[in-house]
Amino acid sequence: MMKKSMKYIAFMSALFLLSCSSEINEKELDGFNYVIGTQTVGAKYKFTDETNLVETAKAIRGMGSNLLKFSLSPRYYWENYDIPYDENIKCLKDLAQEKSVKEVLDMDFKYYQIWSYEFSQYTQEPEGQKKDEYQIKFIDGLSDEYAEKSYKEIYDLASYLLKTYSGTGKVFFLGNWEGDWHLRWDYNRKKPANPKTIEGMIRWINTRQKAIDDAKRDTPHNDIQLYHYLELNLSDLAVRGEVCVTNSVLPYTNTDYVSFSSYSATNPPSTEEEMDSVLTKHLDYIESKIPAKETIKGKRLFIGEYGWNEAAYLQEVIDERAKWVMKTALKWGCPFVLFWEMYNNELTEDGSNRGFWLIDKYNKKTPLYYTHQNFYKESRTWVKEYYEKNGKMPSHDEFVEAAVGFNSLN
Repeated sequence: MMKKSMKYIAFMSALFLLSCSSEINEKELDGFNYVIGTQTVGAKYKFTDETNLVETAKAIRGMGSNLLKFSLSPRYYWENYDIPYDENIKCLKDLAQEKSVKEVLDMDFKYYQIWSYEFSQYTQEPEGQKKDEYQIKFIDGLSDEYAEKSYKEIYDLASYLLKTYSGTGKVFFLGNWEGDWHLRWDYNRKKPANPKTIEGMIRWINTRQKAIDDAKRDTPHNDIQLYHYLELNLSDLAVRGEVCVTNSVLPYTNTDYVSFSSYSATNPPSTEEEMDSVLTKHLDYIESKIPAKETIKGKRLFIGEYGWNEAAYLQEVIDERAKWVMKTALKWGCPFVLFWEMYNNELTEDGSNRGFWLIDKYNKKTPLYYTHQNFYKESRTWVKEYYEKNGKMPSHDEFVEAAVGFNSLN
């Protein structure tokens, strides 16, 4: 009788474990990297009393995305977001604790990509003017003084994030906006880049990377990841072998990841086949310039920006072209593919919106908004069914192989 009871207990235990293994943990489902996403910087309108940072973050989460890309910089109160100016905010760590910023950092996003520009490198622009050379100090070279200030500010921000969000499972990426416009801060792509500025940018990138590495070494933390990335953009110059961030800066850095603001590869193609060919060529070329890093597995190059405005294409055409980009980037292996952006940030000379948006100025959702939303629904369903069948989460490659065939992308 005892033997039968023991066998029964063992049988029921096995059944219990089997049933548990077939039910996916919601946190795992919410935290899976679904690759496709968007971002919010400098929205020119809003529909609530919340700051546009909080409002757009909620809109992105409501669409189904678990990734938020936004900006931390001294321009927080006038150019990037409508966060009230606070004279006590003197560095990135201070800004990360500001009410609206803390609210979005505390939200249930898994992934954060953050343009991080040091207050210590910033010179206030003339009122109403955005001059990118005012937020960097490596033009003609980066001095010891500014390198030390950059290191400390990034180190302090990284330490704060590691301490504050330890145990949450969040993944942070700190990086920069389009680096090729830092090399050519006058926006003259035909003008040769200054060798001293190239040296200065290399030092700046490596200084920031070291600050993050040292903060991770020095700060006790668990179940949180923090990385640094370098963003580049003029890939057409790169594939022609000309001086640019890809050829002249990237190979001499130790950056964790590389972000590709991909307009030079994704705007010219007029067919899906051409998009696949051109974008793949540019991704392959950029990847060939990334120094090896054994501590990080998988692809380290992602698309930080792509997109078109409503003045250039009908929204139905933008939706179609975006699907081309998504499928090519997924097949290639990009860990992230981010559309520019949730709310429009650019105005024409007459003050009208250019139409870089997933939700327009009338609070109307575009076809591409619904493509994103449906993709997340399909993705979650597929991941859940995979787990129920296999008792484990799918790999990135397994997910991508399935995702390129989802109805939402075809």
